[in-house]
Amino acid sequence: MAQNKFIRVWTNFNIEALKKNILLIDDLYGTCGNCKQLGLNYTKDKKCPKCGCEFKYLATNSKNPVDIIQILNRIKSEKLALILIDREDYNRSLAHDIAKDLFKTS
Repeated sequence: MAQNKFIRVWTNFNIEALKKNILLIDDLYGTCGNCKQLGLNYTKDKKCPKCGCEFKYLATNSKNPVDIIQILNRIKSEKLALILIDREDYNRSLAHDIAKDLFKTS
């Protein structure tokens, strides 16, 4: 019988919309991507208590595959409605948009 496995999938996102629904985690606790509220728990906080945005996405700084699998297993076992995205891709996209805005002419 075939086992389910976690695989990475690339999709197109509106970065501004993503930023309003992302929780940036560094362990169990994280920061709201929208208002930068600290100390949020991805297993308990469905919304940001400060700005009220609903979390749909998680991003972690961890590069350790074991840590990432633990996060994914926790999302699955606790039936959390969250999608883990690659933090490096997210940061790169934000930086690209910021750099592009620097050279806009009015």
